[in-house]
Amino acid sequence: MKKILTLIFDGFGMRDEAKGNAVKAAKMHTFEELWNNCPHALLEASEEKIGLLPKQMGNSEIGHMTIGAGHIIKSPILLINDFFANPTSSDIFAELVCNSDKRVHIMGLCSDGKIHSTVEHFINMYELLVKNGFKNIYFHLITDGRDTKVDSAYKYIEMVQNAINKYNIGQIATVCGRYYAMDRDTNYERTKLYYDLITRGIGKQVINIKEALQSYYYQNITDEFMKPILLDKEGLIRDDDTLIWMNYRTDRAKQILRSFVDKKFDAFPVYNFENLNVYSVLEVDKNIKTKVIVGENKVENPLGIYLSKLNLKQARVSESEKFPHVTYFFDGQYNGKIENCDKFNIPSPEVPTFDLKPEMSVVSVTKKIIECMEKDYDFIFANFANPDMVGHTGNMDAATKACMAIDICLSKILEAAENNFYTVILTADHGNCDTMYNEDGSPCTTHSLAKVPLIISDKKVKLKGEGDLTNIAPTILDYMNISIPQQMTSDSLIIKD
Repeated sequence: MKKILTLIFDGFGMRDEAKGNAVKAAKMHTFEELWNNCPHALLEASEEKIGLLPKQMGNSEIGHMTIGAGHIIKSPILLINDFFANPTSSDIFAELVCNSDKRVHIMGLCSDGKIHSTVEHFINMYELLVKNGFKNIYFHLITDGRDTKVDSAYKYIEMVQNAINKYNIGQIATVCGRYYAMDRDTNYERTKLYYDLITRGIGKQVINIKEALQSYYYQNITDEFMKPILLDKEGLIRDDDTLIWMNYRTDRAKQILRSFVDKKFDAFPVYNFENLNVYSVLEVDKNIKTKVIVGENKVENPLGIYLSKLNLKQARVSESEKFPHVTYFFDGQYNGKIENCDKFNIPSPEVPTFDLKPEMSVVSVTKKIIECMEKDYDFIFANFANPDMVGHTGNMDAATKACMAIDICLSKILEAAENNFYTVILTADHGNCDTMYNEDGSPCTTHSLAKVPLIISDKKVKLKGEGDLTNIAPTILDYMNISIPQQMTSDSLIIKD
């Protein structure tokens, strides 16, 4: 049996141009030697090839799911688009609109980044509610600045306000940055700040949101870090209200939603809402009981679960920022126990932003990967978070250092792999740190449309030169001489003699 280490360089795209390219600036000698001397391919990681819209950048969630699935997964944004085209298809939405006398709150990341959400869905949902007789509609808008330009929040807020002006129903009640509202790494002091805004009205009370945003920009506080802003105290969330969570990506929804639906939540003081109706457009987590408006595509027999059925011993390794991706998302959004699969969650550094520590926890992750190889796991699936998490800061120097750090660790991993008879399969889920500047020279904090690498450290293999993320799981199984299950409809990239 061939032993495999599959290593994800998260947010690591392949781009020829050197300007603003942290990969090129880092002079990654180990990676370059691996690329030049081993079988490799360039993979599409965005747009239609992985079930997204044209010009839509890939992301870590859909990337890891697609890597595990071995076929195109209809993206959440398309599933929700289908719902808006035919809202009567949802029994849960039919239940929601039976209570049009209730106050309703529309909450989520308000941008066109399309990684967690899209502002178009906010407006679609608002118009549906208006047409179904709702009169008391409040928006709680989370500003982006990470999957969009860092100072573009008003563009999206204005789109929502224009819809409100058209129907003369509803108000924007609060505005706050995603740094607080969408933390996923148990920084509950951030989540509390957002909870206190939307339930207690604790924030900077303003009348003119455009001027308020501009005043924060003058203080070098950009959209991601926008501090709590209160526009309408009447729009605070009360018992007996309806709350609709609009983000379709799940990882950054869990902490804030748990504070509303989990009766045992104790990370900070919360109201004991007896009759708050909490809806989400997609399921967030089986343990977070929201009423789910849109059904999801289920991934059947993803790679990790398939290997478990074959009694192969697995390890999953990542620091906490990407731990859900090597587990929950890679396993097709399955969150339960998997037989013969050990999961190792290395804590990410406790810093405000990762450009302050661009190496993050990659050394500890590397040590755990090597330890797993020494323990003779059949399949190891691991993630280096640095290119993505530091890339999101827009700090070119820090992103370059992040790439240098993972390259040093890659050399240690390749040495250990050779000593322990592992083949390393190195790939990525989407681009990011390859593009650190926008066209106007400003810092770029978003993902990119770049292709990503696929390298196999076995020089005897021949690979097709191009493919996409759906080809990875079939390629891994083909290399391991394991039958590819029928659910994996994409092909292996290995060329047979």
